[in-house]
Amino acid sequence: MSSPVWTTPSLEWLAAGIALLALILSARWLPWYKLRNDNEAQHVFFAGIVCLVALRFAVFDKIPGLSLHFFGAAIATLMYGPAFALWAMALSVLVAAFTDAGLWLGVAPDFVTGGLLPVVWMQVHHWLVRNKLPNNVFVYVFATAFLGGALTVVVAQLARAGVVAFLVDGAATQAAHNYLISAPLMMFGEAFFTGGAMAMMVAYRPQWVASFDDDLYLKPPTDE
Repeated sequence: MSSPVWTTPSLEWLAAGIALLALILSARWLPWYKLRNDNEAQHVFFAGIVCLVALRFAVFDKIPGLSLHFFGAAIATLMYGPAFALWAMALSVLVAAFTDAGLWLGVAPDFVTGGLLPVVWMQVHHWLVRNKLPNNVFVYVFATAFLGGALTVVVAQLARAGVVAFLVDGAATQAAHNYLISAPLMMFGEAFFTGGAMAMMVAYRPQWVASFDDDLYLKPPTDE
């Protein structure tokens, strides 16, 4: 029988340290002024947390033994910005711990792999698209939201596959492989969900989307 490379308690402590450090650092840059004395912004933020918890009940059952669900990290990042998105993901994980949705190896590992890493990646992806591609609403919806949402799933599943592969030598190989093959199944759903949601909000409630700038994405073409 293979011996554990990582024990679950040691993994949880490591993840807890990473999560705590990330949340403390992000708290320094939280734009509290966006919520202060703004009832609409407060309602949108806390409603978003409820939606993130609800997404955990949209479970994929195609692969036996794995509980796979939408993450929503891409939407949270685009709507709230990375600092608020991290806290929204963290709070949603804490709330989910008291529901039947279940967590992945505990609160901290679930947050780090399904919240922290996807949020960081989504912010990097948004920066790359914004600075390397033309700035218009179609690029924002398709390149930033659709593609970004899909890639957050890849990041999360790669992280979870890596963790599972190290938990138990040999015995976890199949489980890690299952996380990898689940990524294509999940990324299309996450992409359409993220892209569709952001397209609707950009069209009807652009003030809810922190990453969308009317002056940048809706500017008229200039004659050269």
